[in-house]
Order: sequence, then structure tokens, then C-alpha cells
Amino acid sequence: MAKRENRTRIIRPGMLPAVLGAIVLLASIGLIGTDFYLYVRYGVSILALIFAVIAIQYRKWWWGLPMLPLAVLWNPAWPFEFTSEVWQVLILVGSAFFIAVGVLFRTVDTSGPVPTRSTR
Repeated sequence: MAKRENRTRIIRPGMLPAVLGAIVLLASIGLIGTDFYLYVRYGVSILALIFAVIAIQYRKWWWGLPMLPLAVLWNPAWPFEFTSEVWQVLILVGSAFFIAVGVLFRTVDTSGPVPTRSTR
């Protein structure tokens, strides 16, 4: 049997902010036009920027590029005013971006060797 210590482990470091961003977006469909939508804007913008920073830290900055339009569109400091129908479409597209980039962005874990189970 081959030793498992030399195997590399693939991780998805941006999966958590991507899934959280998609959940926040999909949950916000009913909040469009209310005062609570401001908190959605903060959450989506921050999660998109967190993902972009993670991508930069792992030296794969191109995975952060799809997150920048999301951070700009949902930026609460300079809000865009779209109709409710446009926001609904943008929410679906944004959540698809979050999920797609979260699943596709993966990297090699360099924290150490893969732990092995001892068989006696």
C-alpha cells in the first residue's frame, strides 16, 4: 500500500464566505425596498470583499475579480437605485456568482502533511 503522507490536500478556502453570501442574497429577495435591505447590502459587500482578500492571500487574485462587481453593486456607501425586478435578477446572478466561484476556487493546502491512520 502506498504511503499517504506525500499526497497533497486540496482545500476550498473561500467556500464559507461564498455560501454565506449566496444565502444572504437569496434570503433578501423579500426585503427589497425595505429599511432592512441596507443590512443586506453591508453583508453582501463585506462577504464579497472577504472572498477577494482570501483569493489574494492565496495568490490567485483572478478568483477575486468576479467578487468586485458584487461588492460595488451592493455597496451601501454609494447605493445603486434599481427597480425591484432588476434587483431580483441581480440577486439571482449574484448568488450564482458566489456559488460558482466558491466551488471552483481551490488551492493546495501547504499547512503540513496529510494525517494518516495507523493500521495495526
